[in-house]
Amino acid sequence: MRTNYHTHSEFCDGQAPAAAMAEAAYRAGYKVLGFSSHAPLPWPTDWNMDPGRIDAYVAEIRRLGAVWSGQGLEVLLGLEIDWLEGRMGPGDPGWDRLGLDYRLGSVHFLFPTAAEPFCVDEPLESFDAHLRAAGGDERWLWREYYRNLSALIEARGFDILGHFDLVRKNNGDGRYFDEESPEYLEAALGAAALLQGSEIVVEINTGGMARGKTRSPYPALPVMRELRARGVRITLCADAHAPEHFGAHLDDARELARAAGYRGVAVLSGGRWTEVGLDET
Repeated sequence: MRTNYHTHSEFCDGQAPAAAMAEAAYRAGYKVLGFSSHAPLPWPTDWNMDPGRIDAYVAEIRRLGAVWSGQGLEVLLGLEIDWLEGRMGPGDPGWDRLGLDYRLGSVHFLFPTAAEPFCVDEPLESFDAHLRAAGGDERWLWREYYRNLSALIEARGFDILGHFDLVRKNNGDGRYFDEESPEYLEAALGAAALLQGSEIVVEINTGGMARGKTRSPYPALPVMRELRARGVRITLCADAHAPEHFGAHLDDARELARAAGYRGVAVLSGGRWTEVGLDET
């Protein structure tokens, strides 16, 4: 049962209309497709949805749900909602009016005291400049990221945790920090431990691979092993921004799950979560 709950379209920074994304998912053999446009932020960006479009987004995804309901593709309405400490989060009651099927919580932005908001997955050129403006402290980067991720996890109010270690995206070949250092792993695994006993599902996200930014999915294997030890459920997500992303690197996602000791994944269908074997995905 092939499913995906992390899907973008032209409502935010996706490269195709929602209808084209649904068609591509169906042709790639998906049975459940969840749309998760980037929720509006308190300031404009090039990748988040404009606040004035959110009602049109809801209407279009529900329309697609009706279109595909008799053809073997269940279309769900979700939203990827940023954690902005003290300002915004996926558990905020303001999202209730949308009638979402699920909420995907993510951390993208950090807030250096003397700089503009710092987006951890922005293009490398601007990322490098923003890191220098924030003082150039690479340890601050991952420490602050995992502090915010931990705060998001502890706040709850969402269903799926997006790209657990997104802070790795611009760190190819250890450009900024050592992902195997005891300090880094203590921060990452500490955040993973907070998921124990929660209902939050962690995605294995292949979006960085599909866009040529990473060589492996999020999260990294040490985090995956910690999640498995803590009894945390996982699901497989493409983080699709274009039709060709559906199914891309799915074998890598399954291999990572197996290496961490998982034999099944969680799927959301018909309003409830169930478990299916990795081979069924």
